[in-house]
Amino acid sequence: MATKAKEVMHQTVGEQARARMQLWIEADGGNSAAANDDLKFAAGDQWPSDIQMQRQLDRRPCLTINKTDTFVRSVVNNMRQQRPRIKVHPVADGADEVVSGVIEGLIRHIEVSSNADSAYDTAADFQVRMGWGFIRVLAKYVDEKSWDQDLMIERVRNPFSIKFDPSSTQTDGLDATWVLVIEPMKKSEYESRYPGKVVSDFAAPGMDDLAGSAKKNEVLVAEYWRVEETPAKLVMLSNGMSVWKSELPSQEFMQASGLSIAHERDSMKRQVKWSLLSGDNEELEKRDWPGRYIPVLPVYGAELLQGGRLIRYGMVRNLKDPQKMYNFWRTSETEFVALAPKAPWLMAEGQDEGHEDEWNNANVKNYASLKYKVVTGDDGQALAPPVRQQPQAVPAASVNAAMAASEDLKAVAGMFDPALGAQGNETSGAMVSKRQGQSDLSNFHFYDNLTRTIRGVGIVLLDLIPYYYDTARTIRIIGEDGNPKATQINTPQQQEATGQLMAVQKVLNDLTVGRYDVVMDTGPGYDTKRIEAATNMMALIASMPELPKIAGDLIIRQMDWPGANDLADRVAMAIPFAQIDKELPEDLPPKAKQALAQAMGQVQQLQQQLKMLQQEKDAKVFGYQAKVQMDMQKQSAMEEAETHRLHLRELGEQERAELASRTMLENTAMRDETSMKETIIAATANIAVEEKRALQKGVPNANKI
Repeated sequence: MATKAKEVMHQTVGEQARARMQLWIEADGGNSAAANDDLKFAAGDQWPSDIQMQRQLDRRPCLTINKTDTFVRSVVNNMRQQRPRIKVHPVADGADEVVSGVIEGLIRHIEVSSNADSAYDTAADFQVRMGWGFIRVLAKYVDEKSWDQDLMIERVRNPFSIKFDPSSTQTDGLDATWVLVIEPMKKSEYESRYPGKVVSDFAAPGMDDLAGSAKKNEVLVAEYWRVEETPAKLVMLSNGMSVWKSELPSQEFMQASGLSIAHERDSMKRQVKWSLLSGDNEELEKRDWPGRYIPVLPVYGAELLQGGRLIRYGMVRNLKDPQKMYNFWRTSETEFVALAPKAPWLMAEGQDEGHEDEWNNANVKNYASLKYKVVTGDDGQALAPPVRQQPQAVPAASVNAAMAASEDLKAVAGMFDPALGAQGNETSGAMVSKRQGQSDLSNFHFYDNLTRTIRGVGIVLLDLIPYYYDTARTIRIIGEDGNPKATQINTPQQQEATGQLMAVQKVLNDLTVGRYDVVMDTGPGYDTKRIEAATNMMALIASMPELPKIAGDLIIRQMDWPGANDLADRVAMAIPFAQIDKELPEDLPPKAKQALAQAMGQVQQLQQQLKMLQQEKDAKVFGYQAKVQMDMQKQSAMEEAETHRLHLRELGEQERAELASRTMLENTAMRDETSMKETIIAATANIAVEEKRALQKGVPNANKI
């Protein structure tokens, strides 16, 4: 095969394509024919053609109870629920974490705008059914008036239309050196695009699987992808840059720039080329592809290398025999019940005499009554009337064989009752989950191979993005949560000069520099994780009641009901931590953004604590001032009271002095008056005494005094 590959390089493009088709035929080993039969079987064509025709001629049933398709859909739909997701990580050569996030969001935009989920699901469906499928990456103009091109991920509806390099060994096919894509084109389009060219189908050996793919108004053309490698010298300059020696600038420029050649080695210059071929070996179109890889990627099912022959197959291949057995035994049951004669009537000869038509149609028509002729035996006694015989039961062997075939289907598929939604022998939820896990494990190689190919799609996109997104423009990127936003890429930004340094021009989100790598994120998607997060958060709130005050907006955003985001925005306005991300610059690396956000959060916490302490301090100062003021007011009141008391005391002493003086005067006056009265009384008394004494002594005129 290696010798033939070398011979190919010395042929014309059309001859190369046909020679490589011959290589593919020799390496295919009947895989395409077997895969085509698998597809027909999975679609319901499950009886051998000769047996089916004979049964139809005999008017016998030929049932197809297609359990195979149920197993296939179960595996494919399980893969749809956990579709792998592309993640981008920076590696070297000026790669930046912020730019890696932009590239990752751009890849999500490419997937959404090109319905990449349809491409992934179609490839996975063929992978499980027949053993392989394909995914393509294309570049298309944004619209008819634009010069910008967007990358697209396209599904391949007919995997037989692609003839893939049989020397490729990687599961994602990125090591392929040639690929042929043979598809129909409308004759009117062909004549319009290539006037004067002969309208003829691309024909090559081994195209039986494409027979009939082109309609009467279509013509088969072939896209011929190949990798051409030419010897070249690779040099490393003194500044660390690697360039091809043929692309070095002039010696004068290198001397003026202070550059020199540090290292030099032999290498191979790789170039991917594309041509469109017609049936007469003529190139209708040709161009150089900017990427390093052929943008056609296979999704393989199971592979088995047997004696130098590579066998590829899917899930259907091993399900054929038990499915055929199941169809046969269930058909036998149906045939026995449907075609077996109804229970016959047992009667003596002559009992139907005169009523032969009625008895002959007794198993076909429903009669209200059946008349019979009484017949006597040799002994002259009337014989018993006609009696219906019991119908024959369905053979137990057929039922048991059908049940065994059904169990064989489950065993071969590696899928048991819990995985199929049926009640099994498991008695606990843990056992059911374990049984379902066994079913998923049996077919995990399909999901794993799909993951590897989608990773290859991410590598191809990373390789092409610097070529197709190399100008300054605004693009849409999509976050992990599915929310889109507009972002500028390759936008020059002038930085201000500082000190003696000159101003430097910085490019915002430069997608043309840096080396990045792809890793895959598998498992439940964002929506499933969001629902699980909401459940866990609600359980966490029970043990941490203060959590809504810190992350209430995040909790509400996980809720799956209308208006949740609007409510979360309002709640976020009341939470300081929720405003941190809005204050951080977009071009900040994620790790630095996380560290800065954490630091800002701590600063805000300290600011809140300081504010609380300040409030406490203010309260204490206010309380002290109030106390001092109250003490001063109290002291002033006490002083006023004391002054008033002293004043009252002085007034009282004056009043008491005046009162005492008045009392003394009054007492003196009263004493004088009393004394005078007493004197007068005494004098009067004395006079009366003296008169009485004088009378007693005989003094004349004593009573006139």
